[in-house]
Amino acid sequence: MKVVINKDRMREAVRKVASSADKRGNIPILSNILFEADAQALRLTATNLEVGAVTSIECDVVVPGRVTVNAGRISKLLSSVVAQELEIEAQDGKLLVRSAGSRFSLATLPPEEFPEVELPPGFDVALPAEELDRAIRKVSYAVSKDEARYILTGVLFRSFGDRVHVVATDGHRLAVYEMDVKAREFSAIVPKRSLAELKKLLREGGEVEFAELENRLYFRVGGTTVWTSLIEGEYPDYLSVIPKDNPVEFTADRSEFLTALKEVSIIFDREEVKAVILKLSGGKLTLTTRKLEIESAPEEAEVTLPVEYRGEDFEIGFNINHLIESVASFDGDTLRVSMSEPVTPALVVSEEERELRNVIMPMKV
Repeated sequence: MKVVINKDRMREAVRKVASSADKRGNIPILSNILFEADAQALRLTATNLEVGAVTSIECDVVVPGRVTVNAGRISKLLSSVVAQELEIEAQDGKLLVRSAGSRFSLATLPPEEFPEVELPPGFDVALPAEELDRAIRKVSYAVSKDEARYILTGVLFRSFGDRVHVVATDGHRLAVYEMDVKAREFSAIVPKRSLAELKKLLREGGEVEFAELENRLYFRVGGTTVWTSLIEGEYPDYLSVIPKDNPVEFTADRSEFLTALKEVSIIFDREEVKAVILKLSGGKLTLTTRKLEIESAPEEAEVTLPVEYRGEDFEIGFNINHLIESVASFDGDTLRVSMSEPVTPALVVSEEERELRNVIMPMKV
């Protein structure tokens, strides 16, 4: 293989795929990027078997061929070299990188050892990259960190034919983001750690296409495709736990509500289970926290703020971290929180962001 290529374009292409390579080095070939030169284009592929990325760039192909080189080393080289035009050649088990006044030699591994990568024949779902990025950002806080509940450690992408849901839950809170898009029906659970690679792709903007193939989900923006292995199993019936027609409801200024929650949380240490009591009375909401460990002189915090509420006095408790993260996931000016009983789930929504619904389980306090 021998190509002549612009350094900046090469560096950008390496950046897009390098983070998908295996950084642990347990299987040496997976720490490498596969370079394939053919028909005036260079294709770069990297994968750690769980996630992967492939991109193509135009260049002058002198000799077609294939070679693999360590992702970290080629990234460092391209960041340090000054010349704009590079000649890259595979020769005698080495990758030679030449420019005006400089020459570098990097070790390679046989391209035959690199795993075969199959891309889908077509992409049947298309969305604005910005909206998909927003959907992931809005729900990912609710992903479970408990590996014992492996199904819940991922984000669900589910198509109903006329809309797509992006969903996360840890069993105590649930976040659902709905996008209006026509697509064939499918359901796929993406590991949370794979979403970081996807979000890098989405930052490029434009339109993102995605497709499911053999327990992988593929995302394509322009000339770059990122894929991820999926979590196998059946996701919980999240729609059945979203409350409907909760009779107790209040509307609050989102910023004021979030500030009040953060204020009353200051008495807690990081390791503590943090409970907050919400008491509705007339047109006001009172938030109260208390450290019960100090029986002789318990520490307390209380903040009252105005809300839109009509009804009898009502009291309910929540994990304050869950409530803070839910409120912070919205961008609108106001929030509506609806409840039924102190032991049943609460629904958090905003008229300005109807695509997002959050559900929080209460705490006994």
